[in-house]
Amino acid sequence: MPLEIKPLTPALAETFCDYLTHLDFTPTPHWASCFCRFYHTTCSQMEWMRRTAERNRAEALDEIASGNMKGFLAFENGECVGWCNANDVEQYPRLTEYTEELCRGKRVGCTICFVIHPDHRGKGVAREMLAYAIADFRTAGYDAMLALPVEAPGAEQRRYRGTLHMFEQAGFKEVQTIDQLHVMWLDLH
Repeated sequence: MPLEIKPLTPALAETFCDYLTHLDFTPTPHWASCFCRFYHTTCSQMEWMRRTAERNRAEALDEIASGNMKGFLAFENGECVGWCNANDVEQYPRLTEYTEELCRGKRVGCTICFVIHPDHRGKGVAREMLAYAIADFRTAGYDAMLALPVEAPGAEQRRYRGTLHMFEQAGFKEVQTIDQLHVMWLDLH
């Protein structure tokens, strides 16, 4: 059965939270409390590590209700199997060092997290969600999209940002490399 991609709306906020609550984050336990809030915050790393899952979940619900937290959920047979944090780059203050100069004067969308259920990884779920995000940003009149994949041997856990190959196949061009971080850009015009 094909995937159904849906924008995150207040009506799907609990589905989003339930999906992230029930994933197995054993390899990366600190992600279990994130609720995809890390890039939306400006607190220090030490303060971030003290934040609880309850606080991040409540904040996510508030931000979804207000329309500030956006993205897409993927469903197969009615079951949520993936999440893509996709939003205006201005909603990710932690990315300012990569975005400020590059995005100045432009309306830029960004995909920063792909959280795919382990049973569905490697099956093109993130690729389909990226295609949906590109179409959505283009329809909304955005100038471009930004992606920041990390590629390095032994850094497979950091593929939550998507893979370099996935973005290249979608037409993104690399504009800068900072160590293992690839700054990718897609012109939407």
